[in-house]
Amino acid sequence: MKRHINSALKILIKIFSEKTYSNMAFSGEKASDMTTKLVYGVLDENVKIEYVLSSLCLKKPQNIIYILLKIGAYALMNLTDVPAFAIVSECVEVAKMNGKSANAGFVNAVLKKIANKEYALPKETDDNYLSVTYSKPQWFVDKLVEQYGRDVAIKIISAPITDKEHVRVNSRLATLADIEKRLKKAGVNFEESEVGGLVLNASKTVNELFKEGLLTYQAPSSMLAVYALGIKDGAKILDLCSAPGGKAVLMSELDKGGEVIACDLHAHRVKLIESYKERMHADNVKTAVLDATKLKKEWEGAFDYVLLDAPCSCFGTFRKHPDVFLSRGENDLQEIAKTQKEILKNAVRYLKNGGKLVYSTCTLFDEENAQVVESVVDGKEYQLEKIAFENDALNKKFENNDGTIALLPEGQYDGFYIAKIVRC
Repeated sequence: MKRHINSALKILIKIFSEKTYSNMAFSGEKASDMTTKLVYGVLDENVKIEYVLSSLCLKKPQNIIYILLKIGAYALMNLTDVPAFAIVSECVEVAKMNGKSANAGFVNAVLKKIANKEYALPKETDDNYLSVTYSKPQWFVDKLVEQYGRDVAIKIISAPITDKEHVRVNSRLATLADIEKRLKKAGVNFEESEVGGLVLNASKTVNELFKEGLLTYQAPSSMLAVYALGIKDGAKILDLCSAPGGKAVLMSELDKGGEVIACDLHAHRVKLIESYKERMHADNVKTAVLDATKLKKEWEGAFDYVLLDAPCSCFGTFRKHPDVFLSRGENDLQEIAKTQKEILKNAVRYLKNGGKLVYSTCTLFDEENAQVVESVVDGKEYQLEKIAFENDALNKKFENNDGTIALLPEGQYDGFYIAKIVRC
């Protein structure tokens, strides 16, 4: 256990102190399943853990000790199969291993109080009950309640984390049946998703198929945004803010005779798209470096379809990326929305008459979603168009849409927003 705690400490120091994204903080670390569980457990329950520690510590401990206490607190409150005395003892040893012998007694005392449940959590009548109980920032909970109502807000913040991955087949190189046959032969369990992909656990076989370009990891919500365009053959398609390129490549598969131009702001981001398209053999994807907040006049009226998966707060992805609350807050929403409006204002001008645009985000709040779309939809030149899918099951599920679909974090779906705009 000591090794796992120490590894988790190193990774969490990168995340909390060095502001490294969680998926990158594991780089260079040989993380065991237990280490990964500790890291993501602390991130997911950070608000609750900090509340408990604040009630037991007169002042906030120095950084490395504070993070170690978070690991110990998470383990004591969640790892029922590990004896409490062992968790406390191992955390004390990790403190000593990291040159904090002088703080070992303090670590021991605080964690023993947690082991003995010498703390109180908020009552249901307290204002911070939902925030602490479901371990989400108070502003986030308040904003969800304001927009969705208390019952839906609770549904959102209580959505369980899924460790399953969603992949789709590269239709250029294989069929779904081909891949399912190979997975079955390797003993990999999977189930089909409603967007035509597969839900499974990562494995050696899946990674091999990925490297061969036969399948790729892609969230079903991202696939829905592409399907919402209703792409026809031989089209000219623009993907703004495209990196790492998953949606551009999917569009290129849906329209193998068409052309997709995939853009992003920075050259290193465009290289990600190029790497993605090469692995997936998407020869009809072209790339360009583009600042989407600035109008490219020569593209006005040039495209049949435009996809704008806008830069956003990403709060809809909190189940898989619980550290999103460490890098962004409520005060960021207005500035992000301002950028989104600038990009969308340009994006609709790239459409031909009759052309379709899908605006999407992986967030939950109106400031970045409906209010951005309303800034360009005028009921005349630009109008919302009802979203229809070729898949009958999807059509039935979303049959009452008005040109927009708001997904809540549930099952394989992230919190996600899709709006379809037509240029008349």
